[in-house]
Amino acid sequence: MATSYLATNTIQLYTEYKFTQLEIAFLTAYLANGGNGTRACKDAGMKCKSEAAYAKRASDLLRTEKFREEISAQLKARESAKIAKSNEILQFYTSVMRGEVLDQFGIEASIDTRIKAANELAKHQIEIPLKLKQKEMSNNIGSVTLNFLPRKEED
Repeated sequence: MATSYLATNTIQLYTEYKFTQLEIAFLTAYLANGGNGTRACKDAGMKCKSEAAYAKRASDLLRTEKFREEISAQLKARESAKIAKSNEILQFYTSVMRGEVLDQFGIEASIDTRIKAANELAKHQIEIPLKLKQKEMSNNIGSVTLNFLPRKEED
């Protein structure tokens, strides 16, 4: 997952953050191996004389702001990819309703399941937008301004 994100954003990494190819390889390896900086340095092809030198180089790289920001963005993109978007959910309901989804035994969904999927689609496509529109209309009734005249003081 992280590799594909890096692959699609390599140009941005070169231009915006000024990452070198070696640094991008390090980032890719670091995210792929679960956060082991020493191993990421080796996998990226960095040349160091000892294990301690690899660890120091990784530590130095990971302390820089650009690496911290990019790693944070990569992890956020991974988490975001795990959550289904509303469009994906609606597509699933549609395919169940149409009988395109098979169960674990290779059998189409029952008519009850298809009706439930159609009801969920109707909720999201008709009821929710209608409720929002009604709420919008009730909020836009207007405001009433009350003007009070000052009291006349008695002499």
